[in-house]
Amino acid sequence: MPCRSRGGGRITGHFALLACKGGRLFILNDYFGAFHVYATPGHEVVATSFLAAAESLPRVSFDRQGLYEFVFNATPLGESTVLAEITKLSPFEQLELGEAVTVHAVRKGLDARFDPLAADVKQQADRLRSLFTGPLKTFGDNIQCPLSGGFDSRLVLALLLDAGVKPHVYVYGSDGDEDVSVATAIGKAEGFDVEVFNKAAYAKVDPDRFAEIVEHNFHEMDGVPIDGGLFDNGGNSVARHNRAKEGALAVSGAAGEIFRNYFYLRDRPFHSRDILYAFYSGFDPEDCTDAFDEAAYFNAMDAKLRRALGNASGTLTRAEVESAYPLFRCPPFFGREISMVGRFGAYFMPFFEYQMVRETIHLPVAARNHGAFQSQLLATIHPRLAGYMSAYGHSFLEAASLKHRLSEAVSLYRPPWLRRYGWRMKQAIKGRPALQPTGFMAPEYLGRVIDLTFPAMRRYFRMDRLADATLYRRIATLEHLAGKLGSRLAV
Repeated sequence: MPCRSRGGGRITGHFALLACKGGRLFILNDYFGAFHVYATPGHEVVATSFLAAAESLPRVSFDRQGLYEFVFNATPLGESTVLAEITKLSPFEQLELGEAVTVHAVRKGLDARFDPLAADVKQQADRLRSLFTGPLKTFGDNIQCPLSGGFDSRLVLALLLDAGVKPHVYVYGSDGDEDVSVATAIGKAEGFDVEVFNKAAYAKVDPDRFAEIVEHNFHEMDGVPIDGGLFDNGGNSVARHNRAKEGALAVSGAAGEIFRNYFYLRDRPFHSRDILYAFYSGFDPEDCTDAFDEAAYFNAMDAKLRRALGNASGTLTRAEVESAYPLFRCPPFFGREISMVGRFGAYFMPFFEYQMVRETIHLPVAARNHGAFQSQLLATIHPRLAGYMSAYGHSFLEAASLKHRLSEAVSLYRPPWLRRYGWRMKQAIKGRPALQPTGFMAPEYLGRVIDLTFPAMRRYFRMDRLADATLYRRIATLEHLAGKLGSRLAV
């Protein structure tokens, strides 16, 4: 059983698995390691809960690299977490439990090359239909399906309608939002209801009750949710439970970028460092204390990226660049979502299935640009649904609009070395106005759940200089975690 990657094409879903074979007990997870399994030093504790692993340790400390990756990228990358003593099980490992824990290496890899035949729309459409067969046979119409103004949710809905399923369709947002306008217009034209759920308007919360909601979110979302989503009115929790009500299958369009040019890079070879500069540079080192070393930060991320791709040199073919999306970006980001939503019920993320990634990795860049191939998929599977207007300013039966092309060209034609400084340049243009937290991040709310002097995080960030609300929310999430860990946290 150990040391092999077989089964990736025969198993649907993302999971953690205890398997007993020949009197030997193994722990493994899905092909991409998307369902997160956490381990303490020496694998003394192995759990699917980050908080459970943390609670088992008498002493913990922040992992500096994981901490900065969480704040700058919404989640730690690779096998890191925000705590140095807790790591995630690598997709290249299986654990064998005995008197001691044995770590077995697992051989995996994608055949990262472009092939014009991969752009055969009918063949790819049939693969998607086949992938949906098992879940649809099990759940029938008891499926929760999102719908927004973009490609991915529309493609999921197209596949369900094509199979004769009548899912419950929903959209998040408020009246006037583009996603809501597109989704409700499609529902009206097609004759099905679209649930509009406005999380922000779910409930009014007094400051006195805010701590109770954050405490609930902290445990329900395992301490450190993606993007620091602890601080809300309870609407996110209700939405998650709604998607699983009555045993429904929640289907997600996430990872649909396997069909597109995710990193917006031109059709030529790149170095692994170029991907990091182009996509993972949304920060200003001046917002950090002396604890941050920018060169060391990028070196550590580069090592993680090259390990994920199985490329020691860092010199990447253009096809290997595309493989960085499913192998490096998706497992930590969507994996955390998969692991959390899986607590509530069945969850299906079809575009992050091995069977689809294995085939779509061969799509040439020209087919990826501006969603050209994905539009053809939609038109093949459900032409009427493809014909409705999208948030891009055109239907998916038409060529990409000039507005759509220009919006992507801004990134596509900027070299990675320049994109590295894009976020900093935008902040400079804004003049770095003093941050004035509003809503649940305002002092009257946030001060109920953390120390607003940020005693833990001010070791890493210059809180008086910070001007970005998103980074502030993520830092506040880590400050909240530090408060929960209390005296067990080494400083």
